[in-house]
Amino acid sequence: MTTTDKPPTPQPSDRTQVPVRPLLFAVMAICSGVTVANVYLAQPLLTLFARELGVAPSHAGLVVTCAQFGYAAGILFLVPLGDVRRRRPLLTVMLAATVLALLLAAVAPNLSMVAAAAALVGGFTVIPQVLVPLAAELAPPQRRASVVAGVQIGLMTGIIGSRVIGGAVGEIFGWRAVYLLAAVLTAASGLLTVALVPREPARASSIGYGQLLASLPRLLRGEPALRHSCLLHASLFGAYNATWTSLVLVLTHDPYHFSTATAGLFGVLGLAGAFAAPWAGRFIDRRGPLPIITTALVLALLSALAYALGRTGLAFMIVAIIAVNIAVQWSQIANQARIFAYLPDARSRANTVYMVAVFLSGAICAALAGACYGAFGWSGVCALQAVFAVAGLAVLPFAQRYDRTHRDIVSA
Repeated sequence: MTTTDKPPTPQPSDRTQVPVRPLLFAVMAICSGVTVANVYLAQPLLTLFARELGVAPSHAGLVVTCAQFGYAAGILFLVPLGDVRRRRPLLTVMLAATVLALLLAAVAPNLSMVAAAAALVGGFTVIPQVLVPLAAELAPPQRRASVVAGVQIGLMTGIIGSRVIGGAVGEIFGWRAVYLLAAVLTAASGLLTVALVPREPARASSIGYGQLLASLPRLLRGEPALRHSCLLHASLFGAYNATWTSLVLVLTHDPYHFSTATAGLFGVLGLAGAFAAPWAGRFIDRRGPLPIITTALVLALLSALAYALGRTGLAFMIVAIIAVNIAVQWSQIANQARIFAYLPDARSRANTVYMVAVFLSGAICAALAGACYGAFGWSGVCALQAVFAVAGLAVLPFAQRYDRTHRDIVSA
């Protein structure tokens, strides 16, 4: 990326050279998990939405789609501010708005209002995407991937926990109680995080908000590594989201007929990704990100086959859940470490571009999965996962060629 291609950025500063409190990264991981869970609250509740609000289960999937489109919008319009604004005030505003939106969802009278509230929740609960670049800034360069992996453990635990806890609470107390509980947890973890995040001086930057947003497409055009990682993880996350969004419909209907709470417990298997994350972070710090990304895409492809066989045996379903959750976690850690290495002075904006691509893919695949499930059943959803995994594998040669010519950056 040449000097003329670079978007305007604040000068690299000493703002991150502050004492880091011992619990900071752990608290960041907890807050990231709690807040990212808000995006996925609806997934185990689709049957409950349909039952109480009088809609078809496939129509209830609209809430999931709206939450993820909202998350993508929040990343696009709010996360870039992390490059030019102090993080503590920014996080405080996001947290307050998220809590209010969760309370609105809890009292919504119909599916349309639930979907609208879910979009607002998704739009404001982008706290993890402010915290991940901040963690990367505060971490020593030789441990950056390991620190990012630690925060990602919190993210994955939150995604899985939303399914398990949300399913159980929803089954016992109703889906509205799930949103009330989420509001309480978001407020508590957010206040603790804001208290521990290091104070920053005011940032002297001439970049206006419009100029900040305008720099995003230039960043994408000017940095091939960012484009590669956007395509790589967007493909894998789309593959993951297609089956993960529809999984509760399979488990609560023929041939299994599990309750919502029991179906939610299958989410615990997804914690395999969190357990595998620390090893992946250490590997990336030593050997670089692309071997992990390659392995993740192959796992996603193989898990599509296992998912397809899951209607004939529960063991296949279990293997598929474990494999695809490891894949999405490894890919996320590796791709974020890669773009943070290439763009150290624009990490929030690079993360914005990357995560918008990823969650737009997730939202599109959630919508496609609903259509595939209605038209072709579970096998159609599994085929959708396979198609997106193959698309990611097709991008790999371009990323490998680029990284070979920039070894000094990607291995830094």
